[in-house]
Amino acid sequence: MFAMLKGVKRAAVGAAVAVASAGAFAQTSDASTFDPTAIVASINNVAPALVTVGGAVLGVVAVAWGIKMVRTFLGR
Repeated sequence: MFAMLKGVKRAAVGAAVAVASAGAFAQTSDASTFDPTAIVASINNVAPALVTVGGAVLGVVAVAWGIKMVRTFLGR
């Protein structure tokens, strides 16, 4: 029973630390001072590469599935 109470105390301390740290890192300035243009530009520059890689992966999967289906139809 003592071990259970010790675990409850640890959980309570952990919750208190989480709440305190969230308050410490909260943004205090207004949102108008944050300029997201660099982040948006970075995401826009990466998006075409992600689409290309995703298309290539889907193409490989489609070819592998097609080969499997042909083998199934031929009975091999």
